[in-house]
Amino acid sequence: MIEIAATIPENQRQRAGEIYYEAFRRKLQPLVGKPAETQQTLAMGFNLDMAIGALADGELRGLAGLHSAAGIFSRVRMSDCWKQLGPLRGLYAWAVLNLFGAGAKCPPGHLRIAAIAVDEKARGQGLGSRLLETVFDKARREGFKAVRLEVVDTNPRAKKLYENLGFGVVETHAYPITSGWLGFSKEYVMVKTL
Repeated sequence: MIEIAATIPENQRQRAGEIYYEAFRRKLQPLVGKPAETQQTLAMGFNLDMAIGALADGELRGLAGLHSAAGIFSRVRMSDCWKQLGPLRGLYAWAVLNLFGAGAKCPPGHLRIAAIAVDEKARGQGLGSRLLETVFDKARREGFKAVRLEVVDTNPRAKKLYENLGFGVVETHAYPITSGWLGFSKEYVMVKTL
């Protein structure tokens, strides 16, 4: 049985790093390398109060990391990057991980989904949709006017899911240089008005 939790329990911090890394491996691996160390660094930078978790038998299976004026889900510290990855790779990782973690600015009145990730063994069971519905409920309860997120052009299944849930594209950012390097060349900013 899946339980949706308003925050991610502290004892699931490392698991959150593993799930996040796996979901965004294509973006992170070429930039940072060292998967185990990167997962640990990510986990140390998570603000678990800015995340919703999907748990089965007490183990995290999925998460939605949030960003608003109240806080941001992921912000890694330089010292953690250096400790886990060394000085040169650590400096580079700090810049890259904070770029992906912070992402686009969140306009007033919007709750931004900075990350949504489901354990690969739990995909196809509706966890992503349940996490999204929980985010919508939270946004309405807390008085947000809209929910926003970004999705890359090489993830058409996710884009279609978001469209089916009422999101529409409001901006498109082109990154032609990244297609061979990170595997995507466009990012769609999508918004769902509540």
